[in-house]
Amino acid sequence: MKYLNLATSLLAVVLLNGCLEVEDNSSDVKALLDQAENSISIKGVVVDALDLKPIGNALITVKVGSTDVISNFEVTDGDFELTGLPRSSDIDIIISSPDNKFLSRTFFTQTALGSKDSIEDVGSFAVSESVDVEVSVIDNETGNALSTLEFVGYSHSGTNSSAYKYQHVSSFNIETGIYTITLPKFINTSISANLDFDKDGEVDYVPELSTFLRGRNIYIGSANTKEFSRIHVNEVPLASEHEIRLSLVDESAEPLLGATFYIEDSVVDSVYDESTSQYVIITQIKDTVSFQLPAFTSNDIKYQSSSFTVSKLVDGNLSIRKNGGSSNCCFVIPSSNVIDLALAPQVITENETSLEVVLAATEVNPLDSSFSVFYSQAIEVLAENILLTNARGFTVLRGNEDANDLILPGTTVITTGISIPVTFVLSLTDTRLKVTPISSLTQGEVYTYTVKSVMNKVTLESANISNDDLTFTIDANEDDIFSVSDIKLDNENFTTNGNAITANNSAGDASNPLNSQRNVMLYLPASIHSLQNLTLRQVFFVRNGISSVSIENYNVVTDGNVNVSAVGIVNLANNENLVREGRYPTIITSSAQVETQKVYRMRTGPYLSDNTGSESNTITYEYAYETKAGEISTGNITIPVQ
Repeated sequence: MKYLNLATSLLAVVLLNGCLEVEDNSSDVKALLDQAENSISIKGVVVDALDLKPIGNALITVKVGSTDVISNFEVTDGDFELTGLPRSSDIDIIISSPDNKFLSRTFFTQTALGSKDSIEDVGSFAVSESVDVEVSVIDNETGNALSTLEFVGYSHSGTNSSAYKYQHVSSFNIETGIYTITLPKFINTSISANLDFDKDGEVDYVPELSTFLRGRNIYIGSANTKEFSRIHVNEVPLASEHEIRLSLVDESAEPLLGATFYIEDSVVDSVYDESTSQYVIITQIKDTVSFQLPAFTSNDIKYQSSSFTVSKLVDGNLSIRKNGGSSNCCFVIPSSNVIDLALAPQVITENETSLEVVLAATEVNPLDSSFSVFYSQAIEVLAENILLTNARGFTVLRGNEDANDLILPGTTVITTGISIPVTFVLSLTDTRLKVTPISSLTQGEVYTYTVKSVMNKVTLESANISNDDLTFTIDANEDDIFSVSDIKLDNENFTTNGNAITANNSAGDASNPLNSQRNVMLYLPASIHSLQNLTLRQVFFVRNGISSVSIENYNVVTDGNVNVSAVGIVNLANNENLVREGRYPTIITSSAQVETQKVYRMRTGPYLSDNTGSESNTITYEYAYETKAGEISTGNITIPVQ
């Protein structure tokens, strides 16, 4: 054993003080005694990840912060027992092989707050032999290997801010054009490499197969099982300068003068070239740019709004799309710095020309979740005719909340559907409508913008126009930090810890639910969206103090896809009369969980009552999860039933 044995040191101090005349070291002895009182022991076993059998020999180093408290402790036949560790402290356990039979692996864990005479069983620590994984990344344009990447993988267990110190990092062979990274062969490990070389927040290359793209990274899941991968990438085109020469003409092909073009609400600089009768616009195009021409009058003739859009295609050509003109069409032209096109706005005949949508946004503005519609003629709109709704949201009105409503005490009405307050503005001579929510929207929810009707500003006729609605999703937050301690178990029996969740109903009548055995549900936080994979393996459960082995597997998140359903939570007494208006979403009223519009829920196997001070009701799981950043954590957790 190659570390300081605290008990031996204390004995030596006592013997020396008994036999020799020495200076007073009582403060040093007290410090050693305090250390002994505040230390704890742990035991466990090192196993092979392939078959879970104990490893013949291994070395263990334990760090507390940056200090090695144990160095190269020798493990024989897998079992180990470590003493002198600080209580309730975060520790790094680094397991290595003296003969290179397996790859070093780090386990982040925490010692318990036990007595100095107790020993904590930390379970099994799996290690694996190594495998060299090779990756070739080919630039499709040049046919050469991309040499500026760095693939990184994580195989540690647990979470800790020092995880980056134990990452696996690739090397690049300039002669073969291949990246090599050493990974544990039998431990699921993904690797990724950043594609944002200039750190501007956008990728500089895009994999040909989208399955290899995760955020701004090339991503290979379960890379330890893929000894060689070839990935083809395309360079993202930079914004390039183009000269657009637009012939704006009437139905007789005669030039129309005095037009003003916009990109959203901003005026576009344009020059009229009298020699060619064209508007000349110099613009930068990275992928797509749309120009709007609001309804206008020329030579006493009214013309409705029109637009044209220029898009870069993957093959390098340019796509041109025209809307609102006499000859709407889409066509493709070879890439060129000079783009010639013609646009013929339609004439407005009062009381005959119907109001139309020229261009509507296909997605909301990521900055403020606003929605824009460009109409063929000037409009007016009433606030009551513009809606933003969350069909899955719900409102709750209890019978004792408002004395003026028609809901009797003892009854709660839950109504599906939430209307979100919005503000709106008209621009471009009242042809462009922009609608913006007053407050930020909830991540992971689906919303719908609806423009019920608008009024033609000239004819004063109202109409429900097609194509000015949009259903969209606010992406879930993938930056949340997931913790297994946020997973809860609930039997939904209106009690928690044996007591009523809600003491009285809305009429003031006492609630008297029974702590009955019910089917236990797993409740999972929204932070599971930050995970690439999450599996739970039920090992055993305890019913009223009696343990039962019961193996069940739950794939909660697979390849970034959440496999569990969302529900809403409303805490009601068991004697409350519930009225539902609308079918969705599923709303649970008997749970001890905090009231919320959305949480994730999955059914388990056991039927259990609450965990109380007198009766133990728990389920123990083995867990393994991988974050979308590639970090992997494994362990065991025992969860009490609420």
